[in-house]
This record gives sequence, structure tokens and C-alpha cells, in this order.
Amino acid sequence: MDLSKRLVDYYDTFMAQEPQFLRRMCNGGLSEQACEDVAQEAFMRVARKAAAAQLEADVRIGAYLRRASTRLAIDTLRAQQRTELMDDTAAVTAGNRGGEDVDALAELVQPAIEAMPLSRRRTVVQMQSQGLDDAQISAALGIGRARIHRARCAAVSELRSELGTFIRDEHRKKTQRAEEDR
Repeated sequence: MDLSKRLVDYYDTFMAQEPQFLRRMCNGGLSEQACEDVAQEAFMRVARKAAAAQLEADVRIGAYLRRASTRLAIDTLRAQQRTELMDDTAAVTAGNRGGEDVDALAELVQPAIEAMPLSRRRTVVQMQSQGLDDAQISAALGIGRARIHRARCAAVSELRSELGTFIRDEHRKKTQRAEEDR
């Protein structure tokens, strides 16, 4: 039987079962409508791959669709968590700080962060500047805390080098190299 025919024949079964599976898999983290949307999107992606002859003829359609929808649901949950974290912490950058700190943040730190190459290091330091700790950043990006810690330390070190002339002496790291540089 032709792959596209098998895919079309499986559509009704897939759409009847998959949204409920995704809802259980996500522990209610996605709404019923979001689960239906994810299942529909997964089916469309697989159909496009089949139409472009990017799937083998003997592929197990049900398993392939399940894997595609599961991965898409996980991506959707992660994006939702990132959005929620960003919304919850957006006020931190302008909130609980004095006027001088906000000006320094807006005039010095944010431009220095924006000048960093677009990478995980930049993403981590942007989230840290919004008041998130390593555990929250780890949850938002879906990667381990150890990798977050390394990326954050490297980014902060890079920012210290970039903004060194603006750091007050009492806030400088006390290292032998820093004393030699003076």
C-alpha cells in the first residue's frame, strides 16, 4: 500500500487518540485545544515529509506520528514555560532597583549583553539579568543546571571584561591578575 494512502487512512484513528494521549503525557500542562493543535500540526509535518519522499516506504506510520506529536508537545510546553517565566520576571529589571541601577542596567549592561554573539551564553545572561536563578533558567531552557552555571559564569566573565572600566573598585573581583592590571 502507498505511504500517502496509509497516512490518510490513519488520520481518523490518530486524531481520535492522540490529543487524549498528549493531554495525559503533559499532565494537563497543555489544554485540550492545544493538544488537538499539536496532533494536527504533527500530522501535517509528517504528511509534508511523506509528500516530499523523505520517509521510507516501510515506516510505521503510527509510531512515527506518535514520536512527532510527542516531540512537538514537549517543544510547545517548553515555549509556554519560557513565556511564563519571562512574563513573571519582566518587572524585575525595572522594579525593585534604584534609579541609578536602572540607568546602568539600561545604558551599560543591556547593550553589552545585546553585543554578545547570539548563543546560549547570551540567552542565559539575559535571563539572569531579569532576576532568574540557575534553576529557573534551566527549567525554561530545558537543559541541565551545570550547563547553565558554566554558560552564566562565562557570560558574566565576558561582561566583566567588557564593562571593567565601569565596575567600582569595591565590586571588582580580588584576583592577582586584577591587581596587576591596575
